[in-house]
Amino acid sequence: MAKKDSLSPLNEALEKFNKTMGDGIIHTASVLPPCRKVLSTIPAYNYVSDGGYPVGRVIEHLGENGSLKSYCAYDAIAQFQHYDWGNHEQNAFTSFEYTGSGATRELKKYTLRRGYKPKNDPIVKRVALVDIEATYTPDWGENFGIDNEGLILIRPMLLSQCVDIVQMLLADESISLVVIDSLSAIGTDDEVDKSMEDNQMASGAKFWNKAFRKLQAAMLANPTAESSLLVINSAYQKVGIVYGDPENIRNGEQLKRTKSLSLKFKALKEISSKLEGGDAVVGKNITIKCVKSKVGRPSRDATFFYSYIDHGYNKACSTDVAGQLVDLGIRFNLIKRAGAWISYKDMKVQGIDAFSEELVVQKRLKELEKEVYAAMSNPKDCDEDDSED
Repeated sequence: MAKKDSLSPLNEALEKFNKTMGDGIIHTASVLPPCRKVLSTIPAYNYVSDGGYPVGRVIEHLGENGSLKSYCAYDAIAQFQHYDWGNHEQNAFTSFEYTGSGATRELKKYTLRRGYKPKNDPIVKRVALVDIEATYTPDWGENFGIDNEGLILIRPMLLSQCVDIVQMLLADESISLVVIDSLSAIGTDDEVDKSMEDNQMASGAKFWNKAFRKLQAAMLANPTAESSLLVINSAYQKVGIVYGDPENIRNGEQLKRTKSLSLKFKALKEISSKLEGGDAVVGKNITIKCVKSKVGRPSRDATFFYSYIDHGYNKACSTDVAGQLVDLGIRFNLIKRAGAWISYKDMKVQGIDAFSEELVVQKRLKELEKEVYAAMSNPKDCDEDDSED
């Protein structure tokens, strides 16, 4: 009869703690799942974030008004909704049908992408939007491919309501993503209850410090460890600052410690172009910079164009996907640039805008996209120019 192995004093103590506190409090790091990422439809975002939206983490979109923070958050909602969590497949679902009414909807059936044959049973997870700014509309969401019937929309009146609801959602294994838009748009209970004359300095920051500790605990309590929290945070300019950074970020210090990915958005100058009716503003450039990352390569940045109207190969209210892929192709040496001439395999066109348009005309964007993302996932295999980061 084999002799039962005795536990070392250390393992006996660890086992005792787990029995007292509950299984899963103490374990080895090998049991942790890999950090999966859900790709954005915006190539520049995928490059800066080093692979897309990290699953099971806190993500911050930081910036001033009009810098596309919410735009990228709505893109995240659509991508998480159509993600197959049973097989970790992007864009697996094309449509959904639900039963019930009001806030209670149960998934009745779904339609898979044509040609997609999952190995395991597909799993659909819900997404919640805490629309504190009350700016979300169903028709705007449809532009991103958001399933409005399945989207849980929350508009709390008080900050305490917001935190209680989000805490419950993040601990539920049927939830994949909760988006808060935005942190600074809702007042604390004290601010709502008391008069304008009462001093409520830093009450929001103190509340959010406590709130993020509770939300982080809820994410850890999720059985699948796949619930993500995306928060939109506003940056303000301090008045009268001559020296130092004039930018001020509110809502406490705890978010700085909790977030795994923080991206800073900035709107650059608007772009004008000659149209039939004369000169007109057609869009603006947006810069994204990674200011903190625990899930990939930090300090990356990229600039892309956002179009207000149908212009050239760009559609209204969309980003310049072709231009972004060309920029990344140049960064990863997939596309060669010699003066004004741009070459990619058998293509050679003068002018970067003309080259991007030719890629669309020849229907070779998917080909380039595949190579760019392959290079992005294996940066050591490519000669990326670090000076452009």
